[in-house]
Amino acid sequence: MYKEKKYQLLIAIYIILSFPATANSLGNGLFIKNQLNNFSTIKKNKSMVSEWELEGNMMTKYSNNITLINKPELKIYNTKSTVNVKSETAIDPSGDMEEIYLKNNVIIKRKYFSDAIPMKMYTSYAIYYVSKDLIETDRDVTIITSDSKTTGSGLSANMDTGIIMILSDAKRMIQNGDESRIIEGNQMIYNSNTKQWTVKDKAASDLKATITKKVITTFDTK
Repeated sequence: MYKEKKYQLLIAIYIILSFPATANSLGNGLFIKNQLNNFSTIKKNKSMVSEWELEGNMMTKYSNNITLINKPELKIYNTKSTVNVKSETAIDPSGDMEEIYLKNNVIIKRKYFSDAIPMKMYTSYAIYYVSKDLIETDRDVTIITSDSKTTGSGLSANMDTGIIMILSDAKRMIQNGDESRIIEGNQMIYNSNTKQWTVKDKAASDLKATITKKVITTFDTK
């Protein structure tokens, strides 16, 4: 039963990605429930404090609750910082903002209230787990800070704790005035609270494989 439901979900997502969102019926019993242009929605906690805000060019919700978002911009509000996430498109498989799948030109920017210069991350595809404040990808990633540019393959970034891991093939270029130096390692960990980097000889291959499996079992993004 579980495999059958997962297969149906894969078929539904494939149909959504393959046909224009303007169609009222997409076959296989799938149809558009509602559609919003230039939308904006805010999630507030019990104290009526904003937790996050989502806006975009278009939001299309289908009969199975899968939600497709065009040009999404997600803002997450924390006590010490704000996180701004953008991409070309996104899919919310449950329609409840438990997790969203960001595709094409993914930009993640975290800005501390006490720091004028934000940290920026770039990748082609990422999964954002909203309840965990966790961003993961198995794709190439670039991280820009005030004094460095770091590249690598695979990312696990906990935006709540500020611990950001580049999982393999990490390379960091540090700029100090007119001088620059390069540090390389199989894995790098960045603590955005202390602005310190840790280099490891061993890549986080198991974690990267787990993230890849999540991608494949949800839908093929290639």
